[in-house]
Formats: sequence, structure tokens, C-alpha cells
Amino acid sequence: MSATVMASPSVPPSSNTVSYNLFLIPSHAVNKTVSTISNQLQQQQLSSLYSQGFLPHITLYLTEYPTKNLNLLKQQAQQLASQWHRFDLTLDHIQRTKGNWLMLDVNNTPELQRLADTTAIMVAPLRTMDPKIPTWVSHYPEKLAAFQRYGSPNVFMNFEPHITLLPQTEPQKLTQFMTDYGDQFQPVHFKALGIGIAAVNSNGQAKAEIASYSFPK
Repeated sequence: MSATVMASPSVPPSSNTVSYNLFLIPSHAVNKTVSTISNQLQQQQLSSLYSQGFLPHITLYLTEYPTKNLNLLKQQAQQLASQWHRFDLTLDHIQRTKGNWLMLDVNNTPELQRLADTTAIMVAPLRTMDPKIPTWVSHYPEKLAAFQRYGSPNVFMNFEPHITLLPQTEPQKLTQFMTDYGDQFQPVHFKALGIGIAAVNSNGQAKAEIASYSFPK
């Protein structure tokens, strides 16, 4: 099987492939937390993805697909959501990556891992077989190997659930933010409510859902 998560480049409308993100829809506690962090980042003159209108989300599987497969992708996502249920998760800590991105890490659980694995297995057959390699992957040899095998860097053993707060950013400002706020972050509990689909930009980010499917209560 194959899979993808995080930042596959999107492509021009004239192309016949698009990067679609299948992501976990979180409860309101996440938006509230990300909004607070966004305000803290603003104090360091950093414009968060949230402040630019991007959706807080937890990627389950992201890769490039032929545009003609969107309806099939929706059907698979709807089927998967109908077979799942709402479950509890925790925003664990704020992490600065080796590439100077800023992430809000989600504590992985057996259920979340199982959902991500199942998502990848179900929809990977619909993907294009030659997706473009995201530039950030070069910092992580193990993720490069996963991408080459599954069409995605963050799948199966390499699945690391998170919410992206900032793409690559000035190191000095990140250092100050982590000192002032990031290192003091306290865990936040929330619920996973469903699965969404969105077309994404080159950083794997989206401003609007194409479709969303709620888990049965």
C-alpha cells in the first residue's frame, strides 16, 4: 500500500493532479488553543498560519491524486468515517523542527495510529504514482524513504500527528517564542470529530474544506 502526509506541492489548475489532504477534524478546544498561540506568535512579529486563515487540522494522509479521483476519495473518506467513532486526544507540546517549522504535537494513541494507517491503506490506491517530493523531507532521511515507498513522508511508522503553526521561520524569533511561551505550553484535551478533505498548497495547508464527514457519536 501507499500513503502520504504533510506537504506535497499543489499544482496549477491546468494540471490533472492535485494534492488532497485527508485530515482529522478536531473539536473547538483546538481552535481556541491555536488562536491563543497565534496571538503569542504575533507578539514576536510572527504571522501564524491560523492568523492567515488556514485551517487547524491533523493530517491523516496527504498526497497527490488525479483530479478525476476526487469523488472516489470522498466515497472512501465517508465510508471510513461511518465506521469510526469520536475519541479523545491531547495536544501534547509545541515543537520547533530541525527545519525551523513550528508544530503543535498531538499525543499519538493506538486508535489515532490505527485511523491513520487505515486511511492510508484505503485511499492510497487512488493516488498518483509519481508525486513531487516536498523540500522539507530532505532534513529527514527516514521520511524520504517512506515517501519513496508510500508516496508520503508521514505514514505508518513515520506517522507523527501534529498541527502546523508556522512553516519555515526566522530562527531567532522562534528561539524567543519558545523561551517566552512555547516551553511553557500545558497539554490540552480534545475530541476527534470526523474526517475532512481539502486541496492544499505547497506547505500542505488549506483554507477551505472540500468535504467533511462526522464520526457517529
